[in-house]
Amino acid sequence: MNDVSVATERVDECPACSGRDAALWSRAKDRLYRSTDQEFEYSTCNGCGSLFQSIRPIESQVHRCYTSAYGPHAAKHDVRTLSHLPAVVNAFLDRIARSLVGMDDFANWMKSLDKQMAAAGDILDFGCGSGKYLDRARKLGCRTLGMDFSDQALAEVARRGHETMDVSDASWDKLAHRRLKFVRLNHVVEHLYRPRATLGKVFDAMDEGGIIHISTPNPAGPSAARYRSAWWGLECPRHIVLLPPAQLVKLLESLGFRSIEVMQEPVIKDMVRSWAYTRVDRGALSNDRVEGLAGDGLLNCAFALRIRRFFRESGLADRYHVIARK
Repeated sequence: MNDVSVATERVDECPACSGRDAALWSRAKDRLYRSTDQEFEYSTCNGCGSLFQSIRPIESQVHRCYTSAYGPHAAKHDVRTLSHLPAVVNAFLDRIARSLVGMDDFANWMKSLDKQMAAAGDILDFGCGSGKYLDRARKLGCRTLGMDFSDQALAEVARRGHETMDVSDASWDKLAHRRLKFVRLNHVVEHLYRPRATLGKVFDAMDEGGIIHISTPNPAGPSAARYRSAWWGLECPRHIVLLPPAQLVKLLESLGFRSIEVMQEPVIKDMVRSWAYTRVDRGALSNDRVEGLAGDGLLNCAFALRIRRFFRESGLADRYHVIARK
């Protein structure tokens, strides 16, 4: 048993829209890192559809739920693929699965976004983790700045030769004069206790015409609907609030962003790993094998068909991206 515990608080107000009409969605624990044995609660906002922790760690203690193994902060986070198939066969099946769900179209969209980033020349990666994306941005000719809550992550980013800033009022004051051309928040907004206030600070730091790129898990996607507390994207207790696409667009519009575009990411691995969690619950799989199953080409093909059907019926995927201009 893990004896680490964090102080918690009950939240009745949706962090995304401030609404107070919500219903219990699920109780959940930290499945991925097992940082604590505590149970937390998630509720659905009946006003905007956001999913938020209604019993959550207090903000000053949530860092205790980010272990040294936390993937985005680690210098290396290699997951070994678990498949009984020969590597060449597994890779072939994986390509078929990606084609079935339309990942090639999404990859082309991301390439076009990279061109916009390179043209901007100046990038802030807010929630930069260990700096892998900043390495890529630098190769594309960008001036790179990483900002994160984690001292461990910032030390690694600095080691890689990028400019760094911690998340503090002093840093936001400095950024107010930076006039940023491109800001990236890759799986960050779901970690924020006050998403509107933080995105407002980002808006203030951006230049007119600057681009913001946000990616986040989709609480309206197929895996959330099917697996609830076993949904991989829930990542309890680190994910504080998960916004559906319509609410994130509404929030950005209220802050003054314009030319907003939403792109669904029909990723397969989130559903595979969510299914794997249900096998852990039945005692049929060890928890440390969950991530590796996401590389199994046969499983990916099987779940690709479900994802494709859901996407055709709803137009929604397990993750989505938003780009907007100031």
